[in-house]
Amino acid sequence: MRAHHLVDLEEQYADLLATLDRGEALRRALALLTEGSEVAWTARPDADGVLTLDQVTGDRTGVLRALRVPPSTGLTGKVFQAGRAEWVDDYFGSQEITHDFDRHMAGEKVRRVLAVPLLRDGEPLGVLALGPREDGTFGDRDIERASAIAAQAALAVSVAERARLSREIAVHEERRRMAADLHDSVGALLFAIGSGMADLAEATQADPDLRVRLDRLQRQAVEATTALRESLRTLRSSPAALALGVALRADCAAFADRTGLPAELVILDEDPPELAPSRADVLLTAVREALLNVEKHAQASAVTVSVQRNSPWLTIAVHDDGVGLRPDHTPGLGLTSTAEALGRLGGSVRVVSDPDGGTSWRARLPC
Repeated sequence: MRAHHLVDLEEQYADLLATLDRGEALRRALALLTEGSEVAWTARPDADGVLTLDQVTGDRTGVLRALRVPPSTGLTGKVFQAGRAEWVDDYFGSQEITHDFDRHMAGEKVRRVLAVPLLRDGEPLGVLALGPREDGTFGDRDIERASAIAAQAALAVSVAERARLSREIAVHEERRRMAADLHDSVGALLFAIGSGMADLAEATQADPDLRVRLDRLQRQAVEATTALRESLRTLRSSPAALALGVALRADCAAFADRTGLPAELVILDEDPPELAPSRADVLLTAVREALLNVEKHAQASAVTVSVQRNSPWLTIAVHDDGVGLRPDHTPGLGLTSTAEALGRLGGSVRVVSDPDGGTSWRARLPC
C-alpha cells in the first residue's frame, strides 16, 4: 500500500513539474501525439513571427532541431499565421504550402503533416505538428485529438510562463533586498575602514615601512569597495536587463566553442541595458546573425561584442579583426532581414570595414 501511495505521489509531482516547466509540458504533449514511427515537433515564435522548432521527437537525422521557419512558410508557418489546424496528406505534392523544407522532410522520410496552433485566449503561442512516415490520410479523429492535445499544451505553456514571471519577480525583489542590506552593512564598514586607514596614514609619516603597508591595505580596501559596487549593481538589475547580458554572454561562448576564436562581451555602462523581451529577442537574433557572418566570411582571429546605452539609444556592436568587406559587397538576405526587423522597431543596422582592418557591425534600437 505504501509503495502504491509513493507511485501516486511521484506521478503527481511529475504532473506539477510539467505544469510549471514549458519544455516538459511540450515534451509530454509530443509523447501523447506520436504513435509508432512518426516524427513530431513544436515551434516557438520570436518577436518577428519567425518560428524555431524547439522540441522535436521521433527524428532520425537531426535536421529539424532548432530549424527556423519564417512567417507563412511550410505548413508550420502557415498554421501559425492562420491560427487554425491544417494538414496535407501528400506533403511533396501539395499546392497549398510553400516547399522551403522539402529537403528536411525528405531526409526524415515524412509523407504527410498535420499542424495545429497553440492558442491561449486567442494569442498564438506556437505550433504543434505531427509528421507520419507512412502514406495515408488524416481523419476527423486525428484532427480532434491533435487539437485537444494542443489546447492542453497551450494551457500548460501559459501557466508555466506565469510561473516563470512570478519566480523572476520574487527573485528580483529578494536581490534588491540583499543589495540594500549589503550597502548598509558591508558598504558602511568598508567606508569606515578606508577612512580609518587614511587617518592612520597621516599619523605615521615618520615610519616609511608602516606607511607602505598602510598604502597596500588602502588599495585593497578600494578594490573591495569596487567589487562590492559591481555586485550591488548586478543584484539591483532587473530580470530583463540580466537576461540580455546573460544571453549575449552565452552567444559569445557558443561562438567561441564553434570556431575556437575568442569572443569577448563588453558592457560599457554601469547599469545593464533593459529592454522588453520582444525587443531583446530582435536584438539577440541580429547579433547571432552578425556572429554567424563573422564565422563564415571574416577569417578573423578574435571578436568583440560591445553594448552601450546612450539615451535614447541602445547600441550593440560586433567587431572582428578579419579581412573586412569586399569592395563589391552587397547586403545579403540575413543583413536585409535584420535591417527590416530593427527598422520596424525604429532601429537601424550598419556594417562597415574598419580602416585598420576587420569589420564593424553596429545595431541601434530605441530604449
